[in-house]
Amino acid sequence: MAWPSQKPAWRKRLNTRWIRWALLRAIFRILPLSSYFSFSMTSTPAVKNACTVISDITSPETAAFTPEQEAQILGPAAINDKRYGSPPATSADFIKQVAIVSNCAVLGHTGAPVRARDSAMLTVYGGYTPNWNFAKPRRLKERVFRNGLVTSVKGRHYYHFIEHMLPVLNYLRQEHKPGTPLTVLVPGNGNAFQHEICAAVSAGFPDVSFVPLETDEKAIIDEYLWLHDASGMAEWLPVNQEGAAAFTQLMLRHYGLDDAPLGGQRLFFSRGTAKQRRLRNEAELETIASTRGFERFEAHSGNHKEQVRQFANADVIVAVHGAGLTNLLFARPGTTVIEMFPDNCVKSTYLWLSARLGLEYYALLGSNGDYQQAFTIDRGRFTTALGSFA
Repeated sequence: MAWPSQKPAWRKRLNTRWIRWALLRAIFRILPLSSYFSFSMTSTPAVKNACTVISDITSPETAAFTPEQEAQILGPAAINDKRYGSPPATSADFIKQVAIVSNCAVLGHTGAPVRARDSAMLTVYGGYTPNWNFAKPRRLKERVFRNGLVTSVKGRHYYHFIEHMLPVLNYLRQEHKPGTPLTVLVPGNGNAFQHEICAAVSAGFPDVSFVPLETDEKAIIDEYLWLHDASGMAEWLPVNQEGAAAFTQLMLRHYGLDDAPLGGQRLFFSRGTAKQRRLRNEAELETIASTRGFERFEAHSGNHKEQVRQFANADVIVAVHGAGLTNLLFARPGTTVIEMFPDNCVKSTYLWLSARLGLEYYALLGSNGDYQQAFTIDRGRFTTALGSFA
């Protein structure tokens, strides 16, 4: 049975967007127009189409969780976590692929890399039909990249942008030959954090240049650098302690914070006015936290420097589940994380990340969330959870 915060199946289908997508999909299956409209209907394994395979490794990894974490998070999260296949909750296969594929294109409206000749999308496994998120039939203006390696990072959402940037950083640290130019295509009209992260990476790796690709453009590429570093469990970010430390140093250096002492802060991380997953009694809990030395902080696109600084300084972080917790990448090993959820909608994203980064993780479940996952946390349980930090 679906959680109350999820749309039922009939609501996912009986709406204008889904019906339009189903109709277009039917038409494009019959008529040979997918390449003309950049409408990718099939996918193909990138490494099987590569002229050069640099790395193609699958390695299993198992994380150790407490019985409480398995009962509170891993079990209930199974319905909400995104997975490719059905791995056990406590393990996942990491797939690392680095390859060069000739004659590709990147579609600006989706960020998807495809084979130029037939618009088949490059993926890890191939064979499945891309979902409606990639179905935007549109004439795209061609932009040609003839010289040197080109790769791409997609996603304007904070979590997803960093999720796709991490394999680029892994490549630059592990496989990139110094002196070899690399062009990285990023979404046009990106948020402030995107510009800051790109500037930090460029400063650390002078061979790299970032080029915006607009939604109405299609990049035609002679040599596309396919980078995939992720898990069959999609909730795992492709990063370990070493990778997170390298990323943190890039950002600290970029912001002029690399010489500042770290530690000693207790952070009450607020979602502010976010519509999704709103903590109804946040003001009450903030007051309780402040008596124990916690300081309130709210992230937005324009204060990324403060996000890096706050999470790097924090000894304890209390937060509702959300994309802002991607900043745990900047936390020091041993930092305590208390993540709050509505009781009927939990995810294991940051439990997995904490396990990989050596963070002390605890979950605090509140009331059932409504359709927008708004919920409350019992003040007594919250006070008890913070009791160790009085």
